[in-house]
Amino acid sequence: MISFSAQKLKRFFTSYWLLILLFLTFLLRLPLLFEPFTYGDEGIYLTLGQGVRKGLTLYRDIHDNKPPMLYLMAAASQNFTLYRFGYFCWSFITLLVFYQLAKLLLGKTNKRGIFLSTAFFAILTSLPMFEGNIGNAENFMILPVMAGFYLIIEHLEPFKQKGRIIFFWWFLSGILFSLAGLFKIPAIFDFAAAFCLALIFIERKNARRLIMFLATSFIGFLLPLAISFVYFYLKGSFWQYFVAAFAQNLPYLSSWSGAATTKTTGLPLALLTRAGSVFIIFILIFFFRKKLSLTFKTLVLWFSFSIFAALLSARPYPHYFIQALPPFCLALGLIFQKKVKFRLEKWLPVIFFITIVISFVSFRFWYYPNWVYYKNFYQYALKIKDKDEYYRYFSSQTQAIYQTADFIKNRTTSQEKIFIWGTQPSIYALANRLPVGRYTVSYHIIDFNAYEETIRALLKNPPQWLIVTQDEKKPFPELDNFIKTKYILFQTFGQFQIFYQLPKIAQVW
Repeated sequence: MISFSAQKLKRFFTSYWLLILLFLTFLLRLPLLFEPFTYGDEGIYLTLGQGVRKGLTLYRDIHDNKPPMLYLMAAASQNFTLYRFGYFCWSFITLLVFYQLAKLLLGKTNKRGIFLSTAFFAILTSLPMFEGNIGNAENFMILPVMAGFYLIIEHLEPFKQKGRIIFFWWFLSGILFSLAGLFKIPAIFDFAAAFCLALIFIERKNARRLIMFLATSFIGFLLPLAISFVYFYLKGSFWQYFVAAFAQNLPYLSSWSGAATTKTTGLPLALLTRAGSVFIIFILIFFFRKKLSLTFKTLVLWFSFSIFAALLSARPYPHYFIQALPPFCLALGLIFQKKVKFRLEKWLPVIFFITIVISFVSFRFWYYPNWVYYKNFYQYALKIKDKDEYYRYFSSQTQAIYQTADFIKNRTTSQEKIFIWGTQPSIYALANRLPVGRYTVSYHIIDFNAYEETIRALLKNPPQWLIVTQDEKKPFPELDNFIKTKYILFQTFGQFQIFYQLPKIAQVW
């Protein structure tokens, strides 16, 4: 009887494991819908999205250094709650696309491998350890990246395929990679990996047709980028868009680590070394291409390019590794692969894992605990903790952030602007108010040396309310003088000092 029940349970799990996994993913991702809205990057996205809804032109009127897709999604969401819910739904579509890609690369008969890969992908991309609970660009862009890879891998034998419909799929793959790049620039390296994968299949009998396919995909890749440039050109902000979303990201790459650089290029030596390693891997795979399986070639190239992209800036943000998780998780399925063309294939998951661990440790990536995060949420869900105690887990200033946002919202109209000197742009989004000037956080003003521009904007349109975060360490003497002569301290919530503009008769200037 027990054996029969166990057999039935096994049969049930075998038949419905994907639904069970989706439910587990639901439980892992459910807390993100209840988190307080205090994460800085999300605050920037929502503030810029708010600016779009109120008629501002991105990059010219309000600034951040990412391409526009994330801000357009935030604009469509309108508020934090809908933005998080949109990301919540997006993550399930991402999981289903991964599942289809796993079946394609691992083979439908490798059911254990497909399950293992999909399960690890669902769990790892949901955990706080890789910031899967936050709607960052990497969490959005892996969906079009995986879809693009699927289309290219599905149509990688051009000499066997006929019909114009094949050109459409290659064209669509390019569009998908481009959309991923419009979420965040490093997605271009995923497209480079797919492009290199296709190049490996060039032979004399198929060269012309495959080159046409690659050209079609490349045109598809350029199309959304070209549309974005034309749009911002017509809006009169072409140069600001190019500088903010593309050109400014070049010095950003080496701004964190202060690593040694070459005299000729100014790029970090370690970065060039990693780039050289990726090139050597491509050459080796090309040389031994006939001895290697499609799966091996795909995963090695994809992982090599994506881990290079994740380490590009040498900055310690764990969500950068999200880009490398699809090929890593797919490689786990090779553990159950019965037939392999090359013995190294079985060791691929171990090699990838060691690479991630070494990268995580050597670049000192920040670590966010998993167990404490879920314990905190489910204690709150089961009413063991109250809301204030639950919120304090995320930041000691959470309550102050909400109090400040409510204070501003209740004392200003929706068209009034405010200014915050600090790194908490969530106040703008929570209060539904825009900043004076282009910048939403102090570190952008600091990084881009925009002190003079900011003071000019404040002098031209001095806000009724101005907020200074006391833990902001960088000096801004001109702002201090501006506040001293025009404002009085009106209210303080935690680290947030709220200043009120004096009547002109009382100002000393």
